[in-house]
Amino acid sequence: MSNVVNKLIFNCLVQYGNVALPEVGSLKVEGDPKKVSFAEGIEENNILVTDLIAEQGGLPAEEAKALYNDWLTSATTEEGIIRVEGVGTITLRHFAIDNELNHALNGEALPTATLRKRCRCRWIWWLVALLLIGAAVALYFCPCDCLTALCGSSECGKCTTAEMEVESACDEECVEVEPSVVPYEEQNVAIAVTPAPAATKPAEKGADYKFKRYNVSVGVFSIKYNARACAKQDPLNIGSANYIIAPYPGGRWIVIAYETDDLMEAEGVRRHHQRTQRDVWVYKHH
Repeated sequence: MSNVVNKLIFNCLVQYGNVALPEVGSLKVEGDPKKVSFAEGIEENNILVTDLIAEQGGLPAEEAKALYNDWLTSATTEEGIIRVEGVGTITLRHFAIDNELNHALNGEALPTATLRKRCRCRWIWWLVALLLIGAAVALYFCPCDCLTALCGSSECGKCTTAEMEVESACDEECVEVEPSVVPYEEQNVAIAVTPAPAATKPAEKGADYKFKRYNVSVGVFSIKYNARACAKQDPLNIGSANYIIAPYPGGRWIVIAYETDDLMEAEGVRRHHQRTQRDVWVYKHH
């Protein structure tokens, strides 16, 4: 029976250009050259394969439906892929056409995929890469090793300074290497050290803080540590010590950059800073 259902689906696509598979979706022929597309839905003008089974076999709708269910079970793999012999393969939202159906629709076979010949000389590139890595390692360790080679002993050469001085334990055998750069003569120069300014941090206010009516703010945080971090980042470039961390309704904390009782003044400050920082707003304290 499986071959009969496969053939009905094949003939329906070739003759009518569409077929519907209950509980699966619909197949439709379109384009030039002709291709078959899959859709999860079923439209009114789609031809149900169960109707074809009932018509061709002279069966009631219930028996045709049962035969279709048996076919669907046998055609579906464990991965949910539906294989319709001679038609194609239905995967998740995709349909791959078989050569037999493509030939019936377009009169030509599907193009065969050709594999590019594997390069047999790839090992040469690996060899070149290894040689380059080895050369880089040798150059990195060259100063000490080269000077040691001059002594003829593995315990002789030692790199001790930027001037490549050689300290030798075999004075009679070692070749003395003169520094190519005249040693720098130490001079007593008085260096004036200016102490760094003490670290500044934003002002933190408690629950008794008296807000002004309008406050230009840069953020509200549920954790005070995050509010401190925001102020230390100085988002408005006014200095971290010029921010105020104050209590905010709901047990949160607000970071204030400017406070005033004049609404126009607060809005002017907000507009000025919004040129470089978008997250600036005016908090009106009631």
